[in-house]
Formats: sequence, C-alpha cells, structure tokens
Amino acid sequence: MKHRLVMASSTLVAGAIAVALILRPSRTITPELGAPNNIPAAMRGVIKKRMDRHGAQVTDLFSRVVVLDFDAAARTAGEIYDEPLLARPLGGDELNGLLPEAFFVLQDKLHAQSKRVVEAAAHKNAAELAEAFGTLAKSCVACHDLYLHGGSAETAPAAAQTAP
Repeated sequence: MKHRLVMASSTLVAGAIAVALILRPSRTITPELGAPNNIPAAMRGVIKKRMDRHGAQVTDLFSRVVVLDFDAAARTAGEIYDEPLLARPLGGDELNGLLPEAFFVLQDKLHAQSKRVVEAAAHKNAAELAEAFGTLAKSCVACHDLYLHGGSAETAPAAAQTAP
C-alpha cells in the first residue's frame, strides 16, 4: 500500500511539473511601449528602431547587473553610452523640434548614467553597480512617462535628477 501511495504521489508531482512547463509564459513575449498621441507619427517612426534597440540593451543590462556579470554589464552599458544622441533642434522645421526639451535633458542624463554603470562595473562593486543601474532605470521610466503622457519640462527631468 505504501509503495502505491509513493508511486501515485510521484506521478502526481511529475504531472504537475509537466503542466507547469507546458503552460509557462513564453520568453519571446516582450512588452511594448504604447503609441502616444502627443508625438506625431513621423517622429515616432524616426525613433522606433532606435528605441527598440535601446530596450533590448537595457533588458540585457538588467540581466547582467542582477547576476553580477560585471564585464558584460560594463560592455552593455558602454554600448548604451556609445549610442549616438539625437541632436537638439537648432530651429526651423527640424523633425527633432517635435520633441520637448525635457527629452533631451533625459537623454543627456541617460548618457551620463550609462557611463556611471560602466565605472561601477569596472570597480566590481555590487552595491555601486545596483545604485548606478537604479538611477539609470529612473531616467528610463521618466523618459517613457514623458513619451507616453507628455509630462512637463519641469516634472520629467526632476524625476531623473537623482544622478550625481
């Protein structure tokens, strides 16, 4: 009788594991940032490819930071740092003129914060790396809020002002 109970419970556990593996969420599903109404479609098209690449870089950076892969975190943050910046409009009918000044402030902060992540990873200090990445992530959230909801020039940069 005891043998049958062990076999039945083992079969039940194995079945539960199999069901969990079959029904687990796919890793191929990636969250998408919605399309805002406050930025014209032409400008959204210009920045979409860039932001898709940026999203993949930040996702990779998060994974590297969490597992304390200092060398890979430094490389990935370096890639973010090396990304060309969108130029501030000089005047006239430039497409970049459709973006608010707050976007460019946040872009500059992200650039500086990615350098800080590289430096923290080079020091191989987990606490410093976590702090640097957290500050970088705050800029990402502030920029996404500005992109989606328009935010104001005063509130969006203030949310990212935590970088030294």
